[in-house]
Amino acid sequence: MLIAIYFIGRGGYTSLENAQKGDIVVFTGLCVYSKGDFSILTNGRETVAIYRNLTEGKVYTIKGKLAHEEKKILYPLEITDGNAEKLHISNISGVYWVDHNCYILIPQKVKLNRCLDIQKGIKVNVRGMFYGNTFYVLGFEAGNFLTEPIDGLPYKVTGVVLDNGTPTVIWNGREKIKVYLPYRFHLNLGDKVEILGIARLYSTLTLYVNSPEDVKLIGKARKKPIGKESVGDIAYGSCQVIKSGRGLSLDCTNLRLYSFPARTGDIIKFEALRREGSLVCLNCSVVLPRENLENSICNPKRGRIVKIEGKVSWVKVYKNGFGLANITNNTCWILLKLKKSLNLELRENQTVTAFGIYTTYREKPALEVYSREDVCLGNSCSGSRQEH
Repeated sequence: MLIAIYFIGRGGYTSLENAQKGDIVVFTGLCVYSKGDFSILTNGRETVAIYRNLTEGKVYTIKGKLAHEEKKILYPLEITDGNAEKLHISNISGVYWVDHNCYILIPQKVKLNRCLDIQKGIKVNVRGMFYGNTFYVLGFEAGNFLTEPIDGLPYKVTGVVLDNGTPTVIWNGREKIKVYLPYRFHLNLGDKVEILGIARLYSTLTLYVNSPEDVKLIGKARKKPIGKESVGDIAYGSCQVIKSGRGLSLDCTNLRLYSFPARTGDIIKFEALRREGSLVCLNCSVVLPRENLENSICNPKRGRIVKIEGKVSWVKVYKNGFGLANITNNTCWILLKLKKSLNLELRENQTVTAFGIYTTYREKPALEVYSREDVCLGNSCSGSRQEH
């Protein structure tokens, strides 16, 4: 595109490049700097300065006398509005971004002279000119958010918070996404969120978020009955704890429940976030403590955690440390299996309450307990119930 630069001198016009001090020049350019009575204009290739206050970002046509050849300083004789079509305009396509200043990411940062009235993170094509390290905007066309992540460019995800540590982990329905949130910014497990950040294509897609405004809470994960849930759902139900330890084993699912203390035999009611291989408690409570279970010594159910209560009628310990205790209640009895690891000594006529799984020992009814705290002697258990 030809530029509107002419020179009047020695009876005619010539280019600014060949102008000499004192000659008259007509120059069309964009004002890229103005402070006090000093302004700088550029047409995309050449730059001039004038001693006059102008409006930054506006195109002017200056008719003036060349006051300094090397510094290209014009003494203005006439200033009018200019036509941007006469400038050497460039186009930049990228993604709009705001981080203290406004940029186009391509993915390198291109600083803009002004912010655009568009959403942060969308694709944009900008027309304008460079001056120094800044691109001066004359016009732009906005697009949409990226549909697939590109390394180093903004990307928006929607999903459920699976882990609210550092990094935060989001489940978008297909995969896990790691998110590094702004300092001291926190999300809750099960939150459904919309997050905009700079994508890094590591083995796991990772987003770096630079502003709390780029994180929007749009709801909570959907709720499903236990057994019907998928990753990212909130599962709910009432189940019995069949084994406690690092996480709880429940009788209603193969998944372990974490972040809630309960004991073998307790019946709990819960809402828990489903992760890929586990559940994590969001809202859990014990609705029936194991102490309130019925005494099942007369009618234990196979494969269930039961409570048995009675007196020790006899005890036998084998050379390998394994032992048996016969627990009797009226006409009912059951064998209590005593693993060596329980480190438990019983005596005849002791009152015993035990919580374990009903099984058999040499075709005789038996109870197997998992830990020492699942056996109570007298009226007191060795392991007290934890507060929830």
